[in-house]
Amino acid sequence: MSEPYCAMARLHLEPAALGRYLAAAPRPLAEWADRAGLTGWHDRRGEDGGLPWSLHPGPDEETVARWLADGDDHRAQLRAFLRTAEEPGLARVDYDAGRGVLTVVNLTVHRESFRDPLWFLALVRAAAPETGPAGGFAVVRDHIWPGPRDRYTLGVLALAPAGARVLHPVADAAAYAAAVRAADAEFEATGQVGEDDDPEEWNGPDPVEALDRL
Repeated sequence: MSEPYCAMARLHLEPAALGRYLAAAPRPLAEWADRAGLTGWHDRRGEDGGLPWSLHPGPDEETVARWLADGDDHRAQLRAFLRTAEEPGLARVDYDAGRGVLTVVNLTVHRESFRDPLWFLALVRAAAPETGPAGGFAVVRDHIWPGPRDRYTLGVLALAPAGARVLHPVADAAAYAAAVRAADAEFEATGQVGEDDDPEEWNGPDPVEALDRL
């Protein structure tokens, strides 16, 4: 596999809302009208970069639409997404019931095509109607391999109870940058409890088991 993307979502979901979201069937991809805005923007210049959406719209959309239509609920779909991580320690699910905040991270999202990032963002987008006033966000970013100055963000999604939309790095600069900073902090923390920890010899929580306990 080529260098992976990292994906992260933070969703404000009270326990009952989280239960409804996880038990619901995925929404059809065709309902997401502005998904073409996911084009691999560079953070620094607002120019196209990474894996432009225009390279793979047809096959990737068709595959993701088929995955979303296979009858599974969001719990099963997220379980499958977490299992794409190369090692269990490279993915994470946390739920703070007191604050009503769900965090999902996968550091090794396939990037030979746009299918897995689009799949993840489609699953996250479906949570919007269940979110509280603080909403939520999701980020897909080239974080692991390049240096800090060369990282780029493939897409940022903002969620609110009224719906979800793709953020633009220039027109939505403040919200976009805040989401990227928060995602970078989660990416840095995932799989590393101490200086000598190795995700390939992971003895910490299994992300799929963490999801199944919710």
